Amino acid sequence: MKLYFLFLIPITFFSTSVYAQNSDPAWYSPENRKGQLFFKVASEYRITPIYDLSKRDPTFYVPVNIEKQNSGLALNLDVHFFITKNLSLGFGNSFRYGYLLDTYDQIDGEFGFSPAKKTLITDHHIYLDYHIPVFKESELFVRAGKSMLNNGTNYSKKTTYYQDGNIIGHSFSEEDFFYFATNFGVGWKKKRIEFVGGIYTSRTTNYFNETATFIVPYFNLTYNLGKL
Repeated sequence: MKLYFLFLIPITFFSTSVYAQNSDPAWYSPENRKGQLFFKVASEYRITPIYDLSKRDPTFYVPVNIEKQNSGLALNLDVHFFITKNLSLGFGNSFRYGYLLDTYDQIDGEFGFSPAKKTLITDHHIYLDYHIPVFKESELFVRAGKSMLNNGTNYSKKTTYYQDGNIIGHSFSEEDFFYFATNFGVGWKKKRIEFVGGIYTSRTTNYFNETATFIVPYFNLTYNLGKL
């Protein structure tokens, strides 16, 4: 949780500085947002991933809890540029303090415990939102984009080779859990507040030794801090 407090300091400062110049509620009106760039902060919660268990080959070892690595709370910082009053282009970054590796191999003796290793994981997003003004004071929007997930999950892998029961050598390689995903979502917006429900979906993760669909559902609550 300390990580999130570190980000809250600059966010609080920025929101205070832009409050005066954005005190007029007309700045976020749909009629005035074309050509404007907005800065937003969001809290995102990712639910346990969905995938076909039959695709998990028990002989294909993945040194991490897949569900824990891809679920939990994330802090998002986004900028949105409105190409038209209803179409916006968004760029975002997510920050998570999540699971990197299990550490079973670090337990000595027949019994013992070892904590999983955690690290700062970042995700990068680009997407389009199309707003549909179906309500008098709020609107719906649909989202489609691409994401680069699990940046910062690099680790080293050691492989031992045997011949006739004897060790003949070792090799080392750099591995990671990075993957590209498609982002689909549906949202509701009222003034500064946005709520989005969506999924990240991919068929190119490193959790399987064959092509398999991997889906991460998420909910996102966003607050528009102001214009840039």
